[in-house]
Amino acid sequence: MRNRQRIFDEARSAVSGGETTLTLNELARRAGVGVGTVYRLFPSQRIMLESVLEEAVHELAEAATAAGGSPDPAGALLDFLRTALLAALAQPGLIEVLITGTDETDSLRRAKEQLTEVTSRMLARIHPAPALTGENLLKLLCGLIHAVSEHPEERQAAAIDNYIDVLRAGLA
Repeated sequence: MRNRQRIFDEARSAVSGGETTLTLNELARRAGVGVGTVYRLFPSQRIMLESVLEEAVHELAEAATAAGGSPDPAGALLDFLRTALLAALAQPGLIEVLITGTDETDSLRRAKEQLTEVTSRMLARIHPAPALTGENLLKLLCGLIHAVSEHPEERQAAAIDNYIDVLRAGLA
């Protein structure tokens, strides 16, 4: 159990630091365990990445659920997108996990389905309804994440504001 936690903690630390392509052999070395121990926990590098980022997907679903209860659904959508953009910029690899259509872990697939359902309900509350589904919204989010990340770090907050303003105008 301690080895499992040490491996997971090391993987989370590496991914948070931007090492989204960390090899499992290197993960084993850093965690001070045998390679077989790591492969039993994470049979592939992709499963390691999905496992580490699954919590972030759950947090996005929780943020969308909270936003969905707002009396201003369009404003709630924009607030959710801002929260999601900031979370994704702080969490390397999240865009890759969100945009991928096929997931190696059932738990991540279920988390993404929940996020899609919650965002679909949020969109359904906006009148007139935007021509978006929850799935399309997540793809738009990934595009926004990419666009914002192309800006220098000191200009990313302003870029988020600009993109949100464009979306606000589109919803109006």
